[in-house]
Amino acid sequence: MTEFLQTKISGHRVHLVIDNPGKRNAVNLEMWHELHEKFRAFADDSRIRVVIISGAGDKAFSAGADISEFTTVRATPKDRDNYDVAVQNAFNSLRDIPQITIAMIDGVTIGGGAEIAMECDILVASERSRFGITPAKLGIGYNEMDVDRLVKHLGAKAALEILATGKLYSATEALNLGWVRSVVAADELENEVFSLADTIAANAPLTIMAAKLMIKEILKPPEERDQNYCRALVDACYESADCIEGQKAFSEKRKPDFRGI
Repeated sequence: MTEFLQTKISGHRVHLVIDNPGKRNAVNLEMWHELHEKFRAFADDSRIRVVIISGAGDKAFSAGADISEFTTVRATPKDRDNYDVAVQNAFNSLRDIPQITIAMIDGVTIGGGAEIAMECDILVASERSRFGITPAKLGIGYNEMDVDRLVKHLGAKAALEILATGKLYSATEALNLGWVRSVVAADELENEVFSLADTIAANAPLTIMAAKLMIKEILKPPEERDQNYCRALVDACYESADCIEGQKAFSEKRKPDFRGI
C-alpha cells in the first residue's frame, strides 16, 4: 500500500483522500492498483453508505496520471496495455460501488483525475476549481474507453471540444456543461459535501442502492435490460425490516433508524 491514499470512516460515510500534493495529487501506477482494491473493499463494507473522494490541499483534486513515470511504465505497447488495464480496473470498481459516491472537487481536475470524479454519482466543486482533459497538449492518444466515458457523461460535441482544445474550464463552465452538479464557495465545500452525504446516509440504504443499480440497468438498451433483476431490487426493499421501520417512523412522526436490512 502507498502513503498517497488516505481513508477515514465517520459514521456511515468513508472519505478517501488522494494525498500526493507535491504532484498536484497525480496518480501513479501503484496508486491505480490501490484505488481498485480500496473501491472493491468499500463496496463490500456494510458500514458504508456514502463514499466521498477528494484531493489533499486546495490546489488540486487530481492532475490525473503521473506523467513523470510514463517513460518506464508505458514504454512499450505491452506496458501501455498493462497500464491501461490497471486504470480501467480502478474506474470499473469505482463505477461498480453500489453505495452513493461523491467527488468533492477543489482545484484543478485534469485527465485521469477528471475521470475519477466523472465516475462518481455526484460532483460538487469549489468555485476556484478548473477542469480539463489535455492529451492534445501532450501528444498522447486517448483510448476508446476514456473517450467513451467522456461522451457518455457530457455528449459527443462537448467531448470533442474538450479533447480538441485541451483547455481548462472554469467551475461555472463545467457546471454549464453538466460536468458537475453544483458549485459552491471554497470555504463551504466540505460542509456542503458532508451535509449531502449525511442526508443520503440517513435514508434507507436498500432503497438508494436499488435506485442506483436500476438506473444503471435503465441506461442499457431496452432489449438488454434485466427486468427480473429490477423487480428483485424493488421486492428486496418491500421485504426489508427497513420498510417496516420507515412506515412505523412515519406514523409515529419520528426519524427512522434504517439499518440496511
